[in-house]
Amino acid sequence: MIVDCHTHWGPSFKTRYGLDPAPWLDGELRHGVTHAVVAPLLGLHDDTLLPQENDDIAAVCAASGGCMIPFCAVNPYRRDTAAAEFRRCVEGLKMRGLKIHPWVQGASLFGDSIDELCEMAAHWRVPLLFHDGTPSYSLPSQIALLARRHPDATMILGHCGLYEHWREAIAAMRYAENLWGCLCGPHLGALRELVRRCDRQRLVWGTDYGASGTDVVGHFWRLFKLLPLTDREFEQITLHNPRRLLGAALAC
Repeated sequence: MIVDCHTHWGPSFKTRYGLDPAPWLDGELRHGVTHAVVAPLLGLHDDTLLPQENDDIAAVCAASGGCMIPFCAVNPYRRDTAAAEFRRCVEGLKMRGLKIHPWVQGASLFGDSIDELCEMAAHWRVPLLFHDGTPSYSLPSQIALLARRHPDATMILGHCGLYEHWREAIAAMRYAENLWGCLCGPHLGALRELVRRCDRQRLVWGTDYGASGTDVVGHFWRLFKLLPLTDREFEQITLHNPRRLLGAALAC
């Protein structure tokens, strides 16, 4: 079992295939990836689309035989609706985590709304997956401060700082013990430093698959295979850590 901990369900699949998960899964399976965390895409740019996207992801993941793990998305900027939609998704649709993209959604991490979502996630014991690596709302250090403010919530740096802020991601993970890192985006030199200097018990791997039409799974898989990891460490990041992170959602 190999788990991709950062993907999206986008319009390119829904337009062509409806809610059939098979074509989407083919893009992962041809590289040996068997399971994936799946979050919305268009709704991050237009939050009026989020309820329908959350419904679609719940449906397509339910049809995947447990291979696709559904994460919902809400816009923390919309305090009047964000908490209610999060509750609907977790309690009603049985979704297993929350994706937040502060930069695209224009949502500060230092407000009452985000604190409420973090408290809810901690209560339900579901992780929060953040876009990171983009100023001014999505820096690893900002997410680390949020993680320290909510020590009972599990949070994930979705990109470990991307190309420019990976050093900050290392410092952020050292600062907050409830903060994980997803190896999805940094260049090879940065990835080598991340696996060398971060707690490998809190590292997972991902691709952002579904956000573009290119073979990003193959690209990120090849980069990952170049890292100086033993077979045991490789399995830890691609299997055992995701199992601890996702719990019963990855029981199959």
